[in-house]
Order: sequence, then C-alpha cells, then structure tokens
Amino acid sequence: MFNVIASGIPETEMPGHWFTDRELIQLVVFVRTLGRVAPQKAPGDPANGQKLYAGKGGCVQCHTVGGRGGAIGPDLTDIGARRSLAYLRESLVNPEAAAPDGFLEVQLVTRNGQRITGVRLNEDTFSIQIRDLSGGFRSFLKTELKELNRMPGKSPMPNYAGVFTSNELDDVVAYLDSLRGAQ
Repeated sequence: MFNVIASGIPETEMPGHWFTDRELIQLVVFVRTLGRVAPQKAPGDPANGQKLYAGKGGCVQCHTVGGRGGAIGPDLTDIGARRSLAYLRESLVNPEAAAPDGFLEVQLVTRNGQRITGVRLNEDTFSIQIRDLSGGFRSFLKTELKELNRMPGKSPMPNYAGVFTSNELDDVVAYLDSLRGAQ
C-alpha cells in the first residue's frame, strides 16, 4: 500500500503523492484501521459455534473461512474484525437487513423458460455472470434472457432465528466474532 500511494499506479489516472515517508506510514496505518471494530466479549462458546456453523447451520456451503467453504456468500475469514456483535447477530436473524454490498441477488428467466436465482458476479451492457445457488458459475448474454430481475436488499441467506436456539445463536456469533483473519 505504501508503494502504491507513493508511486501511484502506472498507466492509470492515479498519480504518486508528495508525502514524506513518515506521513505515508501514518496514512497506511490509518487506512488499515478503517472498518475494524474493537473486540468485544461475545457471550457464547466459539468452539461450539464453529461446529454449528459447519454442521446444523450449513453455513460452510455458502461462505468461505480461511480458503475453505462455498463461494456464494461473502468470505468470512476476518468478519469479526470488521463487524460488531450486534451486526453479526442481525445478519443471522434478519439477513436482508444486512445484505452486503457487492452481493446482489438476481433472478433470471432464459428465453426457454429456465428460472435461475443467484448472486451477480459481473455485469456489463451485453452479459451477466452469476454464481447460482448451487455454487455453479453461469454466464449469459442478455439477449438469451427473457427477464433479468435485480433484487437489491434481498439475500439468499436463510433466517437462522428458527434454526438455532438462543444459546446456539450466541455460540455462532461468538465463533464469527473470533474470525479476525491475519492480524
């Protein structure tokens, strides 16, 4: 990050900056603190939460932690460093209230009537690429589609309020809070 700020990015509109080395170091340190939340003591058992995450919750089918798991939902490797306990709980019991940026649910209907729901990975004027809910990568020309419905604020993630007991929910939140990535 230091070098990118100091030198800019060649062949782009991002120029290098005139900051001193000390100022650049301070800027890099500051930028790395953005989005991080101070650790709080979660009331649950993270070890049991990890078992529930992988087992009863089936979260590992859609989310990645440390390079393992599904690719439909966001990577959770450092979610505990980025989100508060309240946010983590809310995302489990009301996922549509916490739908992350960059994970736009879409519903497609092809010209032959096939209905597909997934998460948009990329879209341009002529095509769209999605990860369907089984985890498969799909690419379509827009001329192949009868319908393309973008669903902002929707989430394919289920509500876990009826899946986990209150104590189990505490445990899963404690596990997610323990995920702090490489520090």
